[in-house]
Amino acid sequence: MNRRRVAVVVAVLVAVLALARCGGDVVALGRADVANSDQTFRNGSFLITVTEVAYGVQELPVDPSAKSRGASAYKPKNGQFIVFYATATRVGFGRASMPSTSSTLSDAAGKKYPTAGPYVGALGQGFDENQLPGTTHSGWFVFDVPESVTMPKTLNVQSDPHPGTTNPPTLVRFG
Repeated sequence: MNRRRVAVVVAVLVAVLALARCGGDVVALGRADVANSDQTFRNGSFLITVTEVAYGVQELPVDPSAKSRGASAYKPKNGQFIVFYATATRVGFGRASMPSTSSTLSDAAGKKYPTAGPYVGALGQGFDENQLPGTTHSGWFVFDVPESVTMPKTLNVQSDPHPGTTNPPTLVRFG
């Protein structure tokens, strides 16, 4: 085995062991079509864990660099932001990104909402940059929804949504 293969195998093992150490419930190392919100699931070349959901968020702060260029906190246009905080561990080969704008949210009535953004300079986005195998990034998926949306039913997460890929979204159930 060459050194690169050994390094990739070690990186994947480290990611799996880190998830096990955290007590996370891994749905499967193969791609998962459906997962519960408390499970780690695989989509494309990422293991993803939703760590927190925040409702009624009224602004997304920006970093000092963005502020110095005149950016200010982002405010919802439809009533509130619902923010899904998550971690994503890269388990594939080579670099890949998981755009934070490639997912959708469905409410209890079945209405779908696209992700909001991207928000230039917003603190915590985290997924829109290339990740190397074995690395874990924290970030969020944010949705601008009416205040009447109090409990999401599902979050559809799709990594690597580039033309020519065959990676369908994973349906994450809440409630």
